[in-house]
Amino acid sequence: MSKNNVVQMPNTTPFELGNLTLQLRLDGKAIIAIEKKLDEGIMGLFVKKQGEIKLPPANSLLIILQGANKTSGVTEKAIIEAFEQYIESGKTTMDLFGEINDFLDEAGFFGKKETVNEATDGESLDQTNSEDSLL
Repeated sequence: MSKNNVVQMPNTTPFELGNLTLQLRLDGKAIIAIEKKLDEGIMGLFVKKQGEIKLPPANSLLIILQGANKTSGVTEKAIIEAFEQYIESGKTTMDLFGEINDFLDEAGFFGKKETVNEATDGESLDQTNSEDSLL
């Protein structure tokens, strides 16, 4: 699927890889498929037993993309070819790791994020009392 005619699918995140635009969603079915293919939990790819961050191998990163992809007709071969284009464009496996890490974080895989409002109970710590303001 080329970048020119991509239609955003509901509840998915677009992901550019070479000449492909994938539509990613990390639902339960995707997590099971990815972990079955990896033969380990997704979290195990990113964290060592001591809690240190580790860089998973490129093929594991591509398995995550393939498993989370909801764009029909994208084969493993197409993912690999797009990865080759990604690398040839000057990007690295570390770049891909960062982008996939961001996707997993946004998908809530690493836990629920508090919004600013939740974290402060709706009160801002950097604003003065609005009653004192002349604006």
